[in-house]
Amino acid sequence: MSSAVEESIRRYGETEPRIHAFVRYDAEPSLLMDAALAATHATGALLRMPIAVKDIFDTAGSPTERGSALYAGRIAEDDADVVRDLRAAGAIIVGKTVTAELAMAHPGPTRNPWDVSRTSGGSSMGSAAAVAAGVVPFAIGSQTNGSVVRPAAFCGVVGFKPTFGRLSRRGMFVTSETLDQVGGFARSVQKVAALVAAMAGEPLARWWSADRTPPKLAALRTGEWEHADLAAQERFQADVDRLAAAGGPIAWPTPPEGLDDARRVLQTIMYFEQARSLESDLRGREALVSEIARANLAEGAAISDEAYREALGARARLVKAFALWATPYDAVLTPAAVGEAPTPETTGDPRFCTRWSLIGAPAIAIPSGLGPNRLPLGLQLVAAPGDDRRLLAAAAWCEAKLPWIGAPPL
Repeated sequence: MSSAVEESIRRYGETEPRIHAFVRYDAEPSLLMDAALAATHATGALLRMPIAVKDIFDTAGSPTERGSALYAGRIAEDDADVVRDLRAAGAIIVGKTVTAELAMAHPGPTRNPWDVSRTSGGSSMGSAAAVAAGVVPFAIGSQTNGSVVRPAAFCGVVGFKPTFGRLSRRGMFVTSETLDQVGGFARSVQKVAALVAAMAGEPLARWWSADRTPPKLAALRTGEWEHADLAAQERFQADVDRLAAAGGPIAWPTPPEGLDDARRVLQTIMYFEQARSLESDLRGREALVSEIARANLAEGAAISDEAYREALGARARLVKAFALWATPYDAVLTPAAVGEAPTPETTGDPRFCTRWSLIGAPAIAIPSGLGPNRLPLGLQLVAAPGDDRRLLAAAAWCEAKLPWIGAPPL
């Protein structure tokens, strides 16, 4: 019987020429590590499980180039904390996945395993595609605006972004101190809980509950509802109706004041911080980054300190208001994306993720159906900051009530 690593190598060979999920895949070192762990009777929560790492997280002794010629040839000296903790749990890091340039907006070459004429979403595009294609059961990603939830929805996998600060960012390429958050991908809610527990260096019980009583749910379309495709709107309403039929009434509370201003506030903070974090590395080397990156960074450089402080204040008020509003519910149901995965000149529209990234709330996407082009649509669940375990339990209950969408045809 082949090991999980051997199966990963086989699947990588079958799919990589079409989906381009990896910038580096270390087959031989992974096989040697797999054999060593087997021979020494090692133990660990993710023993001998192959894991892919977004190429903004350092892996000791190997390239971490952040999707940009700006960092070509950069070799990490140490593991990022989350990588170190995964290794301690017995996991095997098999490779580094494609990220959008600088984990921002310019797409990388990765394609969607459901349809290679479509994107897998950004910026954690390679990680989501690698899990969807069955190359790895787990992958690390990150989210500044929508870069875990959106690619998970596009690729028909589970993507989880815990509460801001819940997972260490040491050894991660951070361009927005206020917004950048660590996340991960798997094929089920229980598996993604196991992944983040290992990434945190904590027992699974800190994240996972076996209780499957119906959760107390709310639903929120948000002020972005009109931007969603008809198929996404119909899918969301069908999901809410199905879950209400299975578990009881779902509330539709009026959202807290200021929530619909999140897009402006997030962009102010994100662009301001990105421009200043990259300023020294970029000086005199502007030609090494894309036109869209230069434009975004120039926009950020023009934002005043006063506007930035105002945005931080608005964020702080919204964090407090949302926590009070969301705490009575185990989870709030909301759309994950505006529709199916678009064509690859873009990474997709993050607007349905923006609010939750801004306030650092835990958010998870689970597959919920297929759209008119037979591409995945997802359901997003969010909770008050700190309620990660409660959110995961609610997501597992919802996952069990929604139909399985199957595997991509790739």
